[in-house]
Amino acid sequence: MQHTPNIVRRRAFTLLELLVVIGIVVLLAGLVLAVSSSVVRASEERATRNTLTVLDTALEEYERTLDRRVTYRSGAYTGYTADALTVAGVLQRYDIDTAPSAPPAGSGVTAWTGLAQPYASAITPAGLPAYSNLPFRRTAHLIWAMSQAPSSAAIMAQLPDAVFRGIRPPGTSAGYTGVRHCIDSWETPIIAIFPGREATPADAAAIVDKDGTVKSDSEWATVQQGGFRLSCKDRRVLWVSAGNDARLTDQVGANYQPSADNLNSYEP
Repeated sequence: MQHTPNIVRRRAFTLLELLVVIGIVVLLAGLVLAVSSSVVRASEERATRNTLTVLDTALEEYERTLDRRVTYRSGAYTGYTADALTVAGVLQRYDIDTAPSAPPAGSGVTAWTGLAQPYASAITPAGLPAYSNLPFRRTAHLIWAMSQAPSSAAIMAQLPDAVFRGIRPPGTSAGYTGVRHCIDSWETPIIAIFPGREATPADAAAIVDKDGTVKSDSEWATVQQGGFRLSCKDRRVLWVSAGNDARLTDQVGANYQPSADNLNSYEP
């Protein structure tokens, strides 16, 4: 007697089952990508905040070597006059001048390079202010000054070399100079915002900040003049990163204000 072998018939997946499986795979892939993006973003922010902290600590050490705060000469802007070089016959000391036309003396650089985008001469799509070459140059000047003091330079040395970028003089293709700027995780230069000079009885109350300094153009000028519409605290320089969107400022109506995702060395 011949026996017919048992044949096991396997049921194929239905179209609905395949669609469900594909949907689950797509959902899981989306979740993985979202988590990965969030992790990368958090890592980038931590790295930039660490850079801001190191710069702030190095500046504090530099000011200890000076035995005083870094001084900044504010320029003229709407409703405000430029800080005088001489007050009551006394020549004032300004570490960072209003609009440096040349790199700091002793740096070995005779002229600033022409600044390409995003540092243009008009409001840019990236939300950087017109004439941002001024805050850029002022910041590079300060970083150079800090690097000249061994104690603050040692603190800055904690940062990886990759966060520093040299500035070339115009018409030069070889060799970066000793004047540098510092970039954040998104390749945008970090900017230093300076408090104004110490207020005097002659200054109007309207232009004096809570820390007893006059509003500087670095703080409070229009964005077209390189100002950021915020106030430093406790006479401390504020270090600012443009954050993930690379926008230092956002337009609100006809005005500009600091971008919501900016990262600061302290809360202004």
